[in-house]
Amino acid sequence: MTGDKGDLRATVRGVRAAIPESHRHEAAVRVAADVLLQLGEDLPRGVLAYAATPEELDPSVLVRSLRESGVLVAFPRVCGPCELALHWAEIDDLRPGYCGLLEPGADAVEADPNEIDLVLVPGVAFDEHCHRLGMGGGFYDRLLAALPPGTTKIGLAFDEQIVDAVPREEHDVVLDAVVTPTRVLRPGCFPPDRL
Repeated sequence: MTGDKGDLRATVRGVRAAIPESHRHEAAVRVAADVLLQLGEDLPRGVLAYAATPEELDPSVLVRSLRESGVLVAFPRVCGPCELALHWAEIDDLRPGYCGLLEPGADAVEADPNEIDLVLVPGVAFDEHCHRLGMGGGFYDRLLAALPPGTTKIGLAFDEQIVDAVPREEHDVVLDAVVTPTRVLRPGCFPPDRL
């Protein structure tokens, strides 16, 4: 799939929304196991996670495993136009905020981006070069570009979200990996690592 971002976004969102609930849970469990396998014993100190919308791959299985291993977990909160604040929070403490998305309260302890070693990145579509297409608001584009060098950025996705090519702009950030239930994609790694 190539072409206009809006067309691609609509097409993949439709495909993603049609994924059966039973497949969604199984996919989330496999992706969590694969990310933990990739991390091995080198666990991050702090992780920036996200609370999934009904269409997205749910990272909560992975987040709970990381928390049980003593990793600090932060979540984004919309605090202005295209602007995210990061807060340490438990996944069960998130509440509906901007556009109904689950996020920490404004009173939650702020997380310094320098304390984040790993970012779990949502997206609508990804390609085998680890380019990402988001929802179009620019929130994650700005966040990813502002993170300290060396912060690992991993996209989480269903296999159905992998497309031939994501339209790119010069400011777009390439992810370090994209993990699906069946493979790990890395920039310049062909064929993709199969799990």
